Amino acid sequence: MTVWKLLRGPVVIALVASLAGAALLLESRSPLAGDGHPREHAMLRTELYFGAIEPALWERFLAEEVTPRFPDGLSWYDVNGQWRGPSGKPEKLPSRILLLIHADNAANREALAEIGAVFLARHGMAVLKVSSPVTASDPDWTDDRVKNRQLAP
Repeated sequence: MTVWKLLRGPVVIALVASLAGAALLLESRSPLAGDGHPREHAMLRTELYFGAIEPALWERFLAEEVTPRFPDGLSWYDVNGQWRGPSGKPEKLPSRILLLIHADNAANREALAEIGAVFLARHGMAVLKVSSPVTASDPDWTDDRVKNRQLAP
């Protein structure tokens, strides 16, 4: 019996195991699930409701307070709001809603609380926060990309 015949079985097993391991490594680095669709992540969708302030003040607030805490992305839009004022009657209030998709972790909860506290201190208006669990996917969310406070659990 030749050496090749003796080693053929273990060599084939080692080769198959190596290829399977490489395939798993590549799959874990890919933003796509096995079916070719972006992988889904358990996240929170948080809406922060702000009283509208002048556009220049809003841009400054976003740049100084929000973006550094949530650099991976956000959306915001102007809305018209209504609430029961001190008189007990409905009052109209121009507002802005900031929409964030983020991981549910202590750092993000603290960042959201800080944003609300800073806005209240600067502009005298409280911020309403509404959070809901969601499943989110993005083809750009590679394993390396989601290793940050905003997206990592």
